[in-house]
Amino acid sequence: MRTDYSLLEAALIGYEHQRELLAVKIAEIQRQLGSAPAATSDEAPKKRVMNVAARKRIALAQRKRWAEFHKTQGAPAKKRMMSAEGRERIAEATRKRWAEFRAAKAAAAAGASKPGKRGKKAAAAATETEEAATS
Repeated sequence: MRTDYSLLEAALIGYEHQRELLAVKIAEIQRQLGSAPAATSDEAPKKRVMNVAARKRIALAQRKRWAEFHKTQGAPAKKRMMSAEGRERIAEATRKRWAEFRAAKAAAAAGASKPGKRGKKAAAAATETEEAATS
């Protein structure tokens, strides 16, 4: 079935005209009721603007409410502080762990730097022969 675009355009014009008539009737009824006409969906809602003095009053009131809340809840627990000696012990332990890690990595790299690639089976067989030789 072929779409007749001129028929669709005519229908669209007719429906838009009906929408405009409905909008006028709705506005008239709202005027009679004493309410403001509703904003159409085409218009963006207006952004509320608050002056600096109002923002300061609101901020002060909020701080006052939080202060009252914290009075009733009690003071928050003090944060624990770590001593300089404790921090140094942790740092030293961390340095020691990293040194061990680097040494293990270097040992693994030295062991893997043998010439020639071996497959998994060959590597397992070589490990077994090395273990048997050390026993």
